[in-house]
Amino acid sequence: MHAIHINSTAPFFAKHKDGAYFIDKFDLYNAVISALQWRRVNGKISYVTDKIGADYIKNLGISEVWDEVLPILDEKQEGIDPTMFWAAGKLLALREIPAPVAMVDTDFIVWEKLDLGDKIVAAHREDLMDGVYPSKEYFRFKKRPDIDGLDWSVLPLNTAFLYLPDEDFKQYYVNRAISFMKQAADCDDYLCYMVFAEQRLLAMCAKQLDKPVDTLLDKDELFFLQNRFTHLWGAKQVLRQDLGAMSDFCTRARKRIISDFPDYAYVVGKIESAQLK
Repeated sequence: MHAIHINSTAPFFAKHKDGAYFIDKFDLYNAVISALQWRRVNGKISYVTDKIGADYIKNLGISEVWDEVLPILDEKQEGIDPTMFWAAGKLLALREIPAPVAMVDTDFIVWEKLDLGDKIVAAHREDLMDGVYPSKEYFRFKKRPDIDGLDWSVLPLNTAFLYLPDEDFKQYYVNRAISFMKQAADCDDYLCYMVFAEQRLLAMCAKQLDKPVDTLLDKDELFFLQNRFTHLWGAKQVLRQDLGAMSDFCTRARKRIISDFPDYAYVVGKIESAQLK
């Protein structure tokens, strides 16, 4: 099964106006384990990025972790605001990679072999919380996209993992999402607009076209102990703020790479010698 990791550098440069591009050390380690474990149990994985992202991975000397590095993204995200739509690169990448394809966030690790069949598969459903998923009337546009005829009661799909088996549906979903992002009015909402385009619209499109959907995890059991998947999302800010926790995580990641993927043990030296944060 073909999977993709995606990295658009546009949001980084929107936040860091000066200085060289970098990826946090713990993020790199997690991405390396995610890629190598996917290759071990599920098949090919590509690193889809822009030229800056590709050069960064190659200059670190770790590009062989992935089957290929594809610098196909536009570093300006085709004019989509990278602060407001910080995950737009995922949708732009999905548009270019043929289905069937699994989009795996670099902070998400799949530990087991997957047999996904012909259903859309996402990480899990999400509840319709007002502060995250507001009503249709909340959104403002420069030019209003077509968001009528959609079921606003369907639960959004978390896309830390997303498998799309059908090219026609993939193009329908991503093109509607890209249109929404390009037509949205500029504002300082950096959450509701993004998760609508990426996660809520996905569920709405699937419902509209009567496409079957499955999830890797039950949304009501996300905090139960399990060893099938790892998602760093909620812990990333803690790791950035707590140097002890970050150091411990990186130590465990180094040991995991050396023990589980000895042919790639050199990656540890490459990352450490780069003196990353």
